[in-house]
Amino acid sequence: MAVTLGSELELPCGAVLPNRLAKAAMTEGLATPDGRPTPELERLYGIWADGGSGMLLSGNIIVDADHLERPGNVVIDREPDADMQARLARWAQAATRQANHFWAQISHGGRQTQKVVNPHPKSSSDVALALPGGSSASRRR
Repeated sequence: MAVTLGSELELPCGAVLPNRLAKAAMTEGLATPDGRPTPELERLYGIWADGGSGMLLSGNIIVDADHLERPGNVVIDREPDADMQARLARWAQAATRQANHFWAQISHGGRQTQKVVNPHPKSSSDVALALPGGSSASRRR
């Protein structure tokens, strides 16, 4: 049997992707100012799901609101309230509407945090990056 891009793929973890096409992680910047998914984010992931990828990897889902990779990141840094739960569920439903997988990229901005977000971010590295919008030398933690 020939293996094609349309062939299922069983991963070592046991997950079975419907095909071998994947959308890599990108930064969308489409969340609300307080980090909640928006209808625009749902629409975008729905379009990608309809495009036929077997797996969609989310953009940065930040675990500390003081360390955004950029403004507009989705933030999950506390127990979600009912509104956040509903927004996350709608996003996931849109992203999986073709029976594909939607996997979250959980992240912390660290030294990629722009000065406008946090002028003194925590990071495993104290070397500043030359990023648009400026980054700060980080405090190691």
